[in-house]
Amino acid sequence: MLLPSRTPCVNINRGTGSKHIVVMKKRFSVTLLALTVTLLGLVFNFTESAAGATGCTMDSPAQGATGIPVSVTLCTADSVSLECRAIGASYNGKIVEGTITGTFHQSGMSFPLILKPDAPLEERRPQTPRPPFPYRVVDTTFTAPDGAVLSGTLSLPAAAKGKKVPAVVLVSGSGPQNRDEELFEHKPFAVIADYLARNGIASLRYDDRGTGKSTGDFGAATTYTFKDDAKSAIDFMRTIPDIGKVGVIGHSEGGTIAFMLGAEKATDFIISLAGMAVPGKETIIAQNVRSLEKTTMSAKDKENTIAILNRLFDTMADQARRGQSSPIDIDSLVKTSGLQVPPAILSSLKAAQKTRTPWLDTILTIDPAESLAHIKCPVLAINGDKDTQVDAQTNLAAIKKHCPQARIHLLSSLNHLLQPAQTGDVTEYPQIPQTISPSALSLLPPFITR
Repeated sequence: MLLPSRTPCVNINRGTGSKHIVVMKKRFSVTLLALTVTLLGLVFNFTESAAGATGCTMDSPAQGATGIPVSVTLCTADSVSLECRAIGASYNGKIVEGTITGTFHQSGMSFPLILKPDAPLEERRPQTPRPPFPYRVVDTTFTAPDGAVLSGTLSLPAAAKGKKVPAVVLVSGSGPQNRDEELFEHKPFAVIADYLARNGIASLRYDDRGTGKSTGDFGAATTYTFKDDAKSAIDFMRTIPDIGKVGVIGHSEGGTIAFMLGAEKATDFIISLAGMAVPGKETIIAQNVRSLEKTTMSAKDKENTIAILNRLFDTMADQARRGQSSPIDIDSLVKTSGLQVPPAILSSLKAAQKTRTPWLDTILTIDPAESLAHIKCPVLAINGDKDTQVDAQTNLAAIKKHCPQARIHLLSSLNHLLQPAQTGDVTEYPQIPQTISPSALSLLPPFITR
């Protein structure tokens, strides 16, 4: 939120063969060291026309951007040159024995960049389910209270005669997510749905409103909008024959939504996967503290930046509680505080005001404790101790304090996605082959079927 990102991680993927540059039939990956706050993955998709011309587009999975035009200015048996005007970047490389060695240029800076062949997708993401499946998979739609049509996938195991199948609705974290909650080629919700179906549990996962095949305005939505969407999914699930109890599995912000639904008695049970159980402002401040720790700013500048953020977030939250969203004068806010912050921080805060959303204003007002205290249904809460986005210890303590019946599991060496991790940093996510740890998955069926 605070500082602009560079693009230090580049993947190159060729969809079809090419007589010009045979080595690029493979996918190439690299991590480029740079002065960054956030590491972003890029994917270059090469194609060849019927006339033999090489084309290229670029994706940034972390930012949800796909099909960015890239000009192939040179493509021979031993060299490649690319230009992406959209981000002011270019790359020139030489091909030697299956490796491309060159230089990446962006915003007046240059970085050495070596691309090496990567494994096929099946090896990079071995947990992603692939047909045939020993259960029914049905694409479907249901309608949200405001009329948005949400598109999803049902995974339906066969029901034993005279018995009903337990079911869950999967609710994603913040940001526009498709039904698989796809990130860096990982598809955690697809993995969870497959695992549950093989254990006799049905599920519904769906594209967020305004995402994938779902209609609706994502930009105007808040956590409460997504909560209403999830409630509609639960109601729809209860209409399906042979479905018994219906619960919610919520990841990250989806966990917060699950707590809200539990307080409203809309769900029969709740599973929180790294769900946010402390106030939204506290979570976002903690995320910014961690981001600032990666910078070379002085301790005083970091302290002042967090102080300004607290003032800014309080102002935004106060407006949200009064149903307002007026532009905030960052210069005046800093001046009246008597604090000094780096110019780059000021610029970033001003830019953030221009892209301010109802979701951010609202999340700053939410305290999940208000919901947790009213939950009477069974609750399972799972967190990884390497989570750098939602602090595991703090959140699990809040859940246990306000919802004493909750079953708590703190899993060792797992990150926010419940992947096995070394640091837990977001930059690790695309480098980890496993989508979700079996130690987390194995906790789900016993709790649900009980």
